[in-house]
Amino acid sequence: MLYETMLKKLKKRRSLNKQSNNGVTALEIFLLGALAKLGATVVTYPLLVVKSRLQAKQLTTGDKRHRYKGTLDAIIKMIRYEGFAQFYKGMSTKIVQSVLAAAVLFMVKEELVKGVRLLLIKDGIRATKSKSH
Repeated sequence: MLYETMLKKLKKRRSLNKQSNNGVTALEIFLLGALAKLGATVVTYPLLVVKSRLQAKQLTTGDKRHRYKGTLDAIIKMIRYEGFAQFYKGMSTKIVQSVLAAAVLFMVKEELVKGVRLLLIKDGIRATKSKSH
């Protein structure tokens, strides 16, 4: 959703500037995909951390800081006892892995779409020419 929104804004800005080429380059697609995934990761990563904490075997004895009754309890205890930064611990690895993968995926997808459209247009032109003869 973020990717499509940014892509539409880029295309709209180009059309308003009356640039002759409204197309978007593969590098721009790569960068838009990376930026969109980065934004999504920053927003969703804290919830993944909480989910991991809830799924992990929780200590049943000793410190109450690591026993959670539910999602909200885990969030509150993490903030209170470990600080807000704990929600983003280990995110750099996730960013390298997922942001690069998403950027490449978006770039390849857009290039494939361009290629298929080009083939369909050429096919349509050939079909029209053969019908007129």
